[in-house]
Amino acid sequence: MIVRKIISALKQTKPSQLRLNREKCSLCGWKLQIKTHNDEMGVRCSKCFASPVAQSLGRVFKQFFKPDMSVYELSSRGAFVRFLQKQNRNLTLSEYIDEIKPGEYKNGIQCQNVEKLTLEDNCFDICTSLEVFEHVENDIKGFKEVYRVLKPNGVFIFTVPIILDSKTIERTQVVNGKRINILPPEYHSDSLRGKNKVFCYRNYGVDILQRLSDAGFKSTEIIKPNKKSLFGYARPILVARK
Repeated sequence: MIVRKIISALKQTKPSQLRLNREKCSLCGWKLQIKTHNDEMGVRCSKCFASPVAQSLGRVFKQFFKPDMSVYELSSRGAFVRFLQKQNRNLTLSEYIDEIKPGEYKNGIQCQNVEKLTLEDNCFDICTSLEVFEHVENDIKGFKEVYRVLKPNGVFIFTVPIILDSKTIERTQVVNGKRINILPPEYHSDSLRGKNKVFCYRNYGVDILQRLSDAGFKSTEIIKPNKKSLFGYARPILVARK
């Protein structure tokens, strides 16, 4: 997987935009970032190949994590997952796979739908996710499920694409189980499904904090990054406490 990403990055390299920076990766500790072209996906740790979003999440995660904590991450692959696997044995991973019933396994991977988790109440100290909730049909329902499975005082640390000076824009409605697009359909890419295969329901704004409060979280915040970090591509991180 990493080799494929390296090959892909090299193919997109624009020599005039190629840059190196001795900034420490929050996941592996390596002190060399590379930018192959002027885009978030063109920035990576040169050792573990973590993206700016994964490194940004890892930096905030470390502020809350202790070795004895139980962690639930809503994915099963990538640099951030590899980081979690090295940090903690009490780790639960899952993927959403459309055709698989929540709680069942495919190729050794637990499948879950965040709108209806099969996990028990109050069982995790921390829940994390990278770029998930813009793809969840009913995000409030998903936030409530994360709240349910967190222990008292547990914390949800996650990312979504977000515009901080805007309100959330719903791109579609679901009526009688069918999507009605308000705006042109938008699709994102991921390593499991491929390029431009994952439907995006909304574009988040700062009012996501109110959605988290409506789901039950007692405190919410957006931790903003250093504007110069990771060639300017470091990401805001959302933190919600139960």
